[in-house]
Amino acid sequence: MKKRSGCIWIFAGVILAVLAGVLAFMAIMRAASTQVAPPVQEAPKVKVVVAARAMGVRELILESDVEVRSAPADIVPESAVRSLEEAVGWVTMTPLTAGEMVMATQLVSPTIKGEAVAYTMDKGKVAMAFPAEDLMSRNNLLQPGDHVDVLFSIAVNAADATTGDLVTFDALQNLEIAAVVQARDLETKTEAGVTAARPTAIVFALDPQDALVLKYLRDMGGMVDIVLRAPEVKERFSVQPVHMDYLSDRYQIRVPQAP
Repeated sequence: MKKRSGCIWIFAGVILAVLAGVLAFMAIMRAASTQVAPPVQEAPKVKVVVAARAMGVRELILESDVEVRSAPADIVPESAVRSLEEAVGWVTMTPLTAGEMVMATQLVSPTIKGEAVAYTMDKGKVAMAFPAEDLMSRNNLLQPGDHVDVLFSIAVNAADATTGDLVTFDALQNLEIAAVVQARDLETKTEAGVTAARPTAIVFALDPQDALVLKYLRDMGGMVDIVLRAPEVKERFSVQPVHMDYLSDRYQIRVPQAP
């Protein structure tokens, strides 16, 4: 009898141990299922300027054309524009789609002369390169944005080709210099001892008809000089062509007569 009761107690102990193990396992599983996952860290974000609408080439960007958004820092290129002040008032050099990030390399300032001439000059004008052979050009006295007059001297012969005279006239007035082309291998020293690249060409922004006139005068071998205007002077000067008769009348020069 005692032996049987001892077996019962042993069996009951085993049952209790199994139940305790099962309860402990269930408690562990329940705790694991309710454990809060660690928060996922978001990538840092930066401000970028994006196009608020689709834009074409040579469009002046207005404040309503762009907006500032946040974007992950790891996908934003270094050339991305970060503020509205860096985009508003600039001109597009490439098309932009709505929502596209604006890059500094896609914009050009309309007030900085000499950069991306085709995008900043008036649509009704053409750019024409002219040899930098006059004294003003060779001495680095002309800069992009300057307004100049182009003077020509040409030999004019009479209809019978027996007589001729040299005529000097103001061929084109108030031309804007769009750019100055410089060759680094042609350098000159200034009075201050600073080495500067010598210009090889002056690029004018001018009307298409004036471009034809300038080409014709250059092709016929005319002698050219460029004169610089004051920044605020835009009106046309009233000048007369100069030839020997003009000089004779103005300075009362007596031309010797053949015997």
